[in-house]
Amino acid sequence: MTDHIQIYSAQSAKITSVVFSDFKIGKITLASHLGVGDELSAIDVDPRYARQLLLREKSELGTGRVPLYVCGCCADLGCGATTVLVEDLGREIRWSEFGRESFGDGPLIQDDYMKRTGPYHFDKIEYYSVINPYTQKQS
Repeated sequence: MTDHIQIYSAQSAKITSVVFSDFKIGKITLASHLGVGDELSAIDVDPRYARQLLLREKSELGTGRVPLYVCGCCADLGCGATTVLVEDLGREIRWSEFGRESFGDGPLIQDDYMKRTGPYHFDKIEYYSVINPYTQKQS
């Protein structure tokens, strides 16, 4: 059984004037679920992150994990990012091992809640149709 993924407009929990694209998996709104407060969706910041979620580009992080949410002030991975392990399983894409990490050699940090989140399995066709529009430069 696969999970359904959508992208919707969410409002930042800490910065009231900021609206960003967030992931909804089934009934779960991911930013809220993971406690993301002042971060922005990586796919809003740079289309390469959407291409990384589709496994079309290699992640910049040494772990190979893909940023989901980045610093709301500067969007720099050096400030840390909420990341996910993305795997192609043939007909499905799996998201697992949610955590926080920084660009460089910093360790992956997972609180107990993140350790219990997922894994999520998405139908590859549905997944690509949801993420693909974010792979182009946005104005």
